[in-house]
Amino acid sequence: MIFFATAHASHEIHVDDEKTGIIVPLYRHPGSTWDDLIQVKHEHPSVQIIAIINPANGPGSWNPSYVLGIKKLQSAGIPSLGYVYTSYGARNSSEIIADIDTYKNWYGTNGIFFDEMEHFPGKEDYYSHLSNYAKSVGLNYTVGNPGKDVSPSYIGTVDNIVIYEHSGLPTVESLKGWHTKYAKYNFSILPYGVDKLNEKFVKSASHYVGLIYITDQTLPNPWYSLTTYLDQLTSLVGSTSDHGKDLDDSKSDHEKDLDNSSMSDHEKDLDSIPVQHEQ
Repeated sequence: MIFFATAHASHEIHVDDEKTGIIVPLYRHPGSTWDDLIQVKHEHPSVQIIAIINPANGPGSWNPSYVLGIKKLQSAGIPSLGYVYTSYGARNSSEIIADIDTYKNWYGTNGIFFDEMEHFPGKEDYYSHLSNYAKSVGLNYTVGNPGKDVSPSYIGTVDNIVIYEHSGLPTVESLKGWHTKYAKYNFSILPYGVDKLNEKFVKSASHYVGLIYITDQTLPNPWYSLTTYLDQLTSLVGSTSDHGKDLDDSKSDHEKDLDNSSMSDHEKDLDSIPVQHEQ
């Protein structure tokens, strides 16, 4: 007999433009690794932690261990996203909708993680449709993962976009640019193969991304085990927030004055125009 689950509305995902949270690809069968993540949440209750679950490159066959495991995550305050692949916009949307329905009915996940997201313009409607469908059935948070930078036209098609999934850390500069015209909750990064946690990077990156996860695990599957410094990463993220201060804290007041004085009057006029954030 298959027991159906319902998503827990009390565990809605909220990623704002001040605090940065943790998003963990939890691509392992429920067990001690899931328990370790729950323990970290207990130790850092104020930090948003989101788990991406991936039974079989999608929902796969019904598995009671995932039903119980997801409920344990949710009871600990860790909402879950169900993994689906999109083949960069080439997969038939009806298949993806079927996967979304399966995650809702079998496992009661809180949202959906769209992997293999297209990054070139042209598939915006495709992802908007899928994201809107997920929300229409109660899976209220969606993440798209192109694993690299995207066209700004994709902002708003999903709630959050993974703009970096690669070995080693991205540069902080790569997180700036056009991204700063939008709220940081639109973006996340997933670096892997990072031997030691770089506290300076985490503090800087937290000004530009709403969700972050860094691991020392490597290919072929860096998401099979948790990073060995997860507790340190979560503590660091929890202590870092953005209250609208200058994003480059390394600059002195004198350097900031020089930067401003080097702008032309036209550039200053453009810089004073408020940016409307797309939703």
